[in-house]
Amino acid sequence: MSNVRCNEPPPTATTSLATKDTETDTGPSIAPVQQQATVQSSNKGTPCRINSVKGYQNRTNSIIYCPPLLRGNSPTEKCSAIVYFGGDVQDIPEKMESNRDNKNYIKWNLENTALLLRESFPQSHIVVVRPMRMEYSTFSCFDNFVRGNNAGIPDHTPMHYSLQHLEELLINLTKKLTKPILDQDFLHKLLSASSTKGYGSDVPCKQNNVDILQSNIYDSSGQEPAEPDDLSELLWWRENLNLDKASLKLIGFSKGCVVLNQFIYEFHYYKTLTPDDSTMMRLVSRINDMYWLDGGHGGGKNTWITSRSLLETLCRLGINVHVHVTPYQIQDDHRPWIRKEEKAFTDLLKRLGASFDRHLYPSEANSTNLYTHFDVLNRFRQHQISLFSQQLHHTVVQQQQQQQQQQSSLVQHTGSGGSYGRLISAASDEPGSPDPEEYTVGEEEMEGIEKDETTFEGGMEGGGVDGEDGLGEGEEDDPPLPVDDTAMESGDDEQEDSGNMHDN
Repeated sequence: MSNVRCNEPPPTATTSLATKDTETDTGPSIAPVQQQATVQSSNKGTPCRINSVKGYQNRTNSIIYCPPLLRGNSPTEKCSAIVYFGGDVQDIPEKMESNRDNKNYIKWNLENTALLLRESFPQSHIVVVRPMRMEYSTFSCFDNFVRGNNAGIPDHTPMHYSLQHLEELLINLTKKLTKPILDQDFLHKLLSASSTKGYGSDVPCKQNNVDILQSNIYDSSGQEPAEPDDLSELLWWRENLNLDKASLKLIGFSKGCVVLNQFIYEFHYYKTLTPDDSTMMRLVSRINDMYWLDGGHGGGKNTWITSRSLLETLCRLGINVHVHVTPYQIQDDHRPWIRKEEKAFTDLLKRLGASFDRHLYPSEANSTNLYTHFDVLNRFRQHQISLFSQQLHHTVVQQQQQQQQQQSSLVQHTGSGGSYGRLISAASDEPGSPDPEEYTVGEEEMEGIEKDETTFEGGMEGGGVDGEDGLGEGEEDDPPLPVDDTAMESGDDEQEDSGNMHDN
């Protein structure tokens, strides 16, 4: 491999693997949360490693987790999660550093990728699934999700219970993250993962613990917000956390796309071969988006799904499909089947009417080195940040328009008479009340009325108003309006209620 662009030093702040599974830390061995706990967080927060999370039957996977950067638009909004499956070479930083070849790509380690995804989806929980094994410290093997050989080349089957495994992983991960009492070491990891310091101006979220609509993404002052001291504020994301009920976006990069392909096989199995079995459709119905990022593996076929029946099932599920590719995969003359399969995959989805988009990221002179391949992660990040900024701007504009409409409606209602017009109308209907035509309004009195248009315009529509409250100072000689006290009191109450109604 040529060392073209990746000469950056490895990250200086990493965490080590936990010495024991946090699931075993129960009972008296767990210390209560201490409010004075101090955390030394890294520049952008250190993702939390959670080892040996239980899944389907005896399967386990280690997870790298990041909490959201921002709260959702409302407290009742359903939480969302990003589930990521990485490619060959990608592993935790110390493993990559210890390998002679892989250390050249250490900037793309799984922890940095988790932070990149956190910036791309700032309102979502980030769940990076570490492969069950890394053959020769290089080849990612997701044996718990798809059968494969010793290099991780897949052997897809109609059923490998990969969806069940994913569901159980999310259930048990939620249990670990929401324990009422946390081990001190695990608490420190979660606090460090909750840090929001160090995010650049291109990330559309520089504030934590605020409503998304109140976060000023257009503020170019560059000042970092202060971290809250209260642990409950730092760990706000634990409230109502339920990953096994969250909306899901599944992302595969390079070799990790074989997991997404296996999911499609199992979609088809549940939807067509066992239509009466709805056990896993609960999970499937929560999958909103699937992202293929430069998919590929060392096998000579089955890099992309090309079966029409499988893709028809995917389309019927209404899942949004996103494809992001580079010349490294689809323009490699030594592996022409990848280009052919990717074209068949995208063409079929288009003809079937799928919700689909495709992005090709050309490189300098269409180079096909491994750096071009990894760079799709950064291109994907930039694309998602742009989309999120546009969505946020659209939401803010909509909110401003709604506020303006409410204010305009309030002004029109007040200008048309408001409560006082109804007061005079009600009073004039009382038995014994004088006919409004018995009173006349002079020019001087009109001047006083015009000084308070919002109060008396409705009264003028009733034929003119005289009285102590209607004509201002210096007009005490005019006779008061002979309205019964009881009627006036009820009118005042009505005016108060109407005013409260407008304020709301």
